[in-house]
Amino acid sequence: LLKETEERAKELAIINSVSEGLVRELNFQAIIELVGEKIRQDFKVEDMYIAMYDEASNIMSTPYFIEHGDRFPVEPVVLRPGYAGWTIKNRTTLVINENIDQRKMEMGMAGGLLIGDDNEADLTQSVVCAPIWSTGRVIGVITLYANVPNAFPESSVSLLTTLSANLGVALQNARLFDETQRLLKITEDRAAELAVINSVQEGLASKLEFQSIIDLIGD
Repeated sequence: LLKETEERAKELAIINSVSEGLVRELNFQAIIELVGEKIRQDFKVEDMYIAMYDEASNIMSTPYFIEHGDRFPVEPVVLRPGYAGWTIKNRTTLVINENIDQRKMEMGMAGGLLIGDDNEADLTQSVVCAPIWSTGRVIGVITLYANVPNAFPESSVSLLTTLSANLGVALQNARLFDETQRLLKITEDRAAELAVINSVQEGLASKLEFQSIIDLIGD
């Protein structure tokens, strides 16, 4: 019980730390980076990615990807069968701790990982892939994988699921903030346009001479 209490306290400390950071951030990529780095540090993983999914285009982008401890850029791709594809389709967390080759065949995965080194053998033995939720839709995934079996116990899966839920809320807030800023900019631009139009109209009302009207509008 003491061990369980200590593990739960550690989990809560991680969740609180991430939540505090998310409260301060309203930039989409900064939120992704904050959560990615925290997971990388606390889960002690060298292979992971955070991917976002656009249902309308069926495109998955990967703003945060680490393999062998190094960051790599990843081009957006059409969603295919794989860890992320299974999680998004089934709307639940995927956990594989053994018999991964069989599970990959069941998911229709051919060859290596959906993301990873094309020229290297896939040594992955364990995977956990948690959905990122927003307004009842899966908008992305957080995926961790390791080259040893049974790398992700129930406690790690539970913690990752909680963090992915927090990430979804933060990303939704960031999108709402961006949309609010966009609408505010449109309103300000429209107000500036109306001010110019009103100023010109006031001047035109006092002018009847052709060249004076031209000069007024030109200036």
